[in-house]
Amino acid sequence: MAEHLLILSKQAARYKALLTDALPEDLRVTTCTDPDQATAGPETFTLLLADPDLASQALPDLPCLRWLQSTWAGVRPLVERPERHYRLTNVKGVFGPLMSEYVFAHLLAHVRKLDAQRRAQASQRWQPVAPGTLRGKTMGLLGLGSIGQHLAGTAKQFGMRTLGCARTQRPLPQVDEHYTPDQLADMVSQADYFVASLPSTPATRGLLDRSVLEQFKPGALLINVGRGDLIDDAALIDSLNDGHLGGAVLDVFRQEPLPPEHPFWTTERVTLTAHTAAPSFPEDITPIFLENLARYRAGEPLMHEVDFDRGY
Repeated sequence: MAEHLLILSKQAARYKALLTDALPEDLRVTTCTDPDQATAGPETFTLLLADPDLASQALPDLPCLRWLQSTWAGVRPLVERPERHYRLTNVKGVFGPLMSEYVFAHLLAHVRKLDAQRRAQASQRWQPVAPGTLRGKTMGLLGLGSIGQHLAGTAKQFGMRTLGCARTQRPLPQVDEHYTPDQLADMVSQADYFVASLPSTPATRGLLDRSVLEQFKPGALLINVGRGDLIDDAALIDSLNDGHLGGAVLDVFRQEPLPPEHPFWTTERVTLTAHTAAPSFPEDITPIFLENLARYRAGEPLMHEVDFDRGY
């Protein structure tokens, strides 16, 4: 069977432009931004470069699909579907710098008290506000994949102490102390800033429950850039309202878009962003796809292949 690639993405035109001169001449290519827009019969598509939310809609109509390269790191929309007749690869190694920009933008705003400075400016008051410093503070990292490791390296540049929690223990030079998931309560009790970057799996859902949140260091700032189902929403709101946690920066949620009636919108000391911490730029994803395409055609192991049962 001749290979036929479908590029199914909101940024399909950009992917096509980047791939035009790099794809094998014998590979047929179709691009679209909606599963219903594919001009060729779906039964002809054997390869798919796609946004997972769009791909999940198309899967029932792709019986000949052999390999799907996700444009995202997270593939939950795909692993939750019953179709498993194809190989799935995701993206790793490109989001660390973007996540560091996001996390440290919020950390610096917090420690430098930028909100207080803006309020003083708005009321035309000369009000010197003594800033804090990240130097000497402790950052806890839940997840030590490529993102967690990059965050730890950035933290060290600011003179911070780093604690890391991961299921698999391995020494990392940018992490000062390592913890296992059953030692999580001990780790969170020491962290001034705590960043979660875990994927959504059966083992991670609800991991930051009320019992763990109660162990956080008083006044700590929690940042979640992983998946929204990691945290018990009600317990987090209670911890913020009673003054135990100093704040929360949330980029991911159990339901997205976040419903307008959700209490996060009006909870004090919560900063919300709309799942924008580390967007997928085609310029970053294309080299991974091309490397995997070469491996696929050569019958070699694919990079970042997903285990459907584990969810990552």
